[in-house]
Amino acid sequence: MIRLQEVDLESETIGAIHNIRISPSRTVAELKIAIAAQLILPHHDIRCVIERYYNTLKLLDVPSKTLHLEGFQKTNKVWI
Repeated sequence: MIRLQEVDLESETIGAIHNIRISPSRTVAELKIAIAAQLILPHHDIRCVIERYYNTLKLLDVPSKTLHLEGFQKTNKVWI
């Protein structure tokens, strides 16, 4: 289960939390497509940042990497 937190960089606001289920064997590109389908957004405009540890953020910028290689656990928070 991944918790998605929408962030609007222009207005500096944090939106609602959304939950999505995706396998750790999926790629970052597939995660972005699943997020875009759920939130009705264009997937090429989505930037994802994972919160790995307390106050440690990592940009998911390699579309071919699997979520497992990026350090996803059973539950994670992703900022989009």
